[in-house]
Amino acid sequence: MQKLADGGFLAVTAYQGDTPLATLVPGVEPLELLPVDASLTTAYRLSRFAYLHRTKRQMLIEIPTTSAYVEIHDPRVAAVAAGLAFDQTPVALAASSGLSVAGVREVLGLMRSIGIVVPVLRGLEFEPAVRSLIDWAEREALPSGFTNSGLVVGLDKIPVADADTSFHLIFELHHDGSRQVDISVCLPYSGDGTTGDRALLGPTGFYEFDVVDGVQSLMGVFVHLVPPTEPLEQAAQVQRLDQALRALGTECRIRGNVDAVALVEGIGLPGMLAVLPGREDAVRMLFSIFDLTTLSLARAILAAAGLPEASLSHFAAIEPLIGGLAPLRIALDLTETGLGSRIGFEVFSPQAIEMLAGVMENLGVDPKMQASVLIATSEPPKKRTVYQLNPDGSATDIPIANQSIDLLHIKIGLERNGEVVVKTYSYAGNKPLNEVGKSVEDADIPMSWEFHDLLFHTKTRYGRVRGKLGGTARFTVMPHPAEPSTQPAPGDILLPKVDISAVIAADPPFGQVLEGRTSIRSWDGPELPVGQLAELLARVMHLIPRSDEMLGEIFERSGRVYPSGGGLYEIDIVLFANRVAGLAPGAYLYRQGSHSLGALNGDKAKQDKVVFGASEATGGGMSRPQSLLVLAARFPDIATKYEGIAYSLMLKHVGVMMATIQYSAAAMGLGSVALGTGDSDAFALATGLDYYTHGSIGEIAISPLD
Repeated sequence: MQKLADGGFLAVTAYQGDTPLATLVPGVEPLELLPVDASLTTAYRLSRFAYLHRTKRQMLIEIPTTSAYVEIHDPRVAAVAAGLAFDQTPVALAASSGLSVAGVREVLGLMRSIGIVVPVLRGLEFEPAVRSLIDWAEREALPSGFTNSGLVVGLDKIPVADADTSFHLIFELHHDGSRQVDISVCLPYSGDGTTGDRALLGPTGFYEFDVVDGVQSLMGVFVHLVPPTEPLEQAAQVQRLDQALRALGTECRIRGNVDAVALVEGIGLPGMLAVLPGREDAVRMLFSIFDLTTLSLARAILAAAGLPEASLSHFAAIEPLIGGLAPLRIALDLTETGLGSRIGFEVFSPQAIEMLAGVMENLGVDPKMQASVLIATSEPPKKRTVYQLNPDGSATDIPIANQSIDLLHIKIGLERNGEVVVKTYSYAGNKPLNEVGKSVEDADIPMSWEFHDLLFHTKTRYGRVRGKLGGTARFTVMPHPAEPSTQPAPGDILLPKVDISAVIAADPPFGQVLEGRTSIRSWDGPELPVGQLAELLARVMHLIPRSDEMLGEIFERSGRVYPSGGGLYEIDIVLFANRVAGLAPGAYLYRQGSHSLGALNGDKAKQDKVVFGASEATGGGMSRPQSLLVLAARFPDIATKYEGIAYSLMLKHVGVMMATIQYSAAAMGLGSVALGTGDSDAFALATGLDYYTHGSIGEIAISPLD
């Protein structure tokens, strides 16, 4: 039992005396954090994703980030949850709920372990997080074979007094047998050119130190070049780069340097610049190489500049590393008269780094260097969270920062004699959590996630769901008849017949339809002929004979041109006619079996509101579409078969229907635009259809092209 408890598989109950208050119930996965009584002095807040609801005779508080939940046994726990709308300590919550402080701490411990409540951060100094990162990096940043003896001395001399939230360390590992490790530190950079609306240089600098036997020497400062707000002519690019070089305090310039001008005119502005004190090639430029064309152009420019063919001949071996979201960077040195002879390629893409073994082989890299590099690139990433300390040295449950150590990139250096040297760069950084009033949840989950979106997402996909998902057929109620009747209902309007085979045969190729489809929001043109509307409805909704085989028996059924879960086709089309030639304005239910329209006698004012909603949804002003197709779902039809995913499936069906409608409209030369939202209450009143059994879940406007 103890092993089960330690592994997070057993429920845990909080008590006040002999009275059970609440129980933490594990979900499909064991608890990651075992409950620990909440800190007495920490303020807590209810997660913005937590929700309280009744299920049968239980009262549960849940959160969509986990399948575990807390069952409430005592109403005073609900008072605690209500109090957590504000940042509260256990002492304050005890006073407002009637529970003891000890009872509140136990309850908060249960909720804290699965994120229902989160500690709220108070003002913290950033330096402790920086120091802890440095201490951790001393022990953990270097792979096997590298010693941290000189590194420790070098790190101790890093100036951290001015560090801000951008602070991180980069370790440059030499694999030439020297086992040398150099350090780059990201610190605020406040030199010339970093302020104002026309800032040229970024606000952070990467200070690179060579460390030999614990002795530091500043190798250079790397600074991002702020990209221009709009495209620049070639002469303006050269001027901007010279202004940045002047701000960095170097005598090197682009103008007048023929090779450098050709480089900028050919492949654009560099993304970063570095001043290299005491070197002839006093400035390093880093350019992004997005594709093979840019690489080939760079090679031609460097060849014309007289760089050694021994280096340029290796460009072909670099080609497999091009592409991906993280572009390759080429590092080139600028002198007062031309370009330096050394070339470096920085590789960031994980997919490209996976190909490094073959590339190094083709480049002729020393086998021992290859082996050392591959050991470094195979190091798994390291992550941890550091916490605020109490005055007595004990840890609180308030985190200072999430910290990580991982491979940043590799650099392939092409020396002037043709030798190839490969270095690896490891990153050690903080994700600070010290903003006053923020919670850990704010740092972990993007603010763009809204409560209902995350709840819907997690409850309709496996991973955090305790119950069943899918075709459980949990109800005995029979769904709507699968075969639509071919008999029109009394009073129906018969639409013009459509020869589907003939109209499809005259369509343009499907590829052209896909390419030509576009959203049309202009509705000031002529009326939409009822014949075209009838053709569009028939194209989308006409019945297609299908057959299924089950246990050796053949079953006949009717399908459609679009897929539907379980073959239920639970979505109907309700037509709102506004300006349709040959059809009175109003709302109509389309019956695909009889190819007819049944008038819906709802509130006329609400019908106008539904149509006008298309203008509101598309920013169309006072203009209204000639017709609006509203997709109305027979909710019980699909929910009686599919458990947990019924609404999710209906939205998927809306998507495929909208695509089918729009592509069909494009093939016919009609305009269409899918709407992002609609008014389901207005639809129910406009049609007389029940909100809960036949409600609207999608809209698409149809109009003739001018």
